[in-house]
Amino acid sequence: MEVRDKSGNVIASSNPPESRRFDNMIIHGGDFAGLELEGISFDGSDLQFSDFTNANLYGANLSDTDLSYCVLAGADLRFSFMDNVKFCGADLRGARFGLGELGGGLCIYSADFSGANLEGADFTGATYGPETVFPTGFDPKVYGLTPMTPRDAAGPA
Repeated sequence: MEVRDKSGNVIASSNPPESRRFDNMIIHGGDFAGLELEGISFDGSDLQFSDFTNANLYGANLSDTDLSYCVLAGADLRFSFMDNVKFCGADLRGARFGLGELGGGLCIYSADFSGANLEGADFTGATYGPETVFPTGFDPKVYGLTPMTPRDAAGPA
């Protein structure tokens, strides 16, 4: 799988090429808008300034990923793995973090949403860990988020 910028230039390829793994890569300004990316892995990657408008990231591995200043408006982030994710200054208007297709809620182990636009984002049923940072004035409870229990915060078994 290849990633292109807004001009159509290839800026990254998955490793191995036939996979959906973009782990530990720097991909600034990637154009992922509207793409079907279910189950993709960006573990440890720096994706700043990329466009994920209306992309399907259901079940994606976003652990240790930097999505600062990305546009994720309308993106489906349900059931993705989120631990140590940066969404600083990102546009997350209307993004879906809520219940997955089988009714399970998303666990946001730690994320930094500082300065992010979360207007209209759906967090129904999602939980968040104690290290998660929200934008000033953001009330997690109003958006359907609940704090993790100590068992949840321990991470996956």
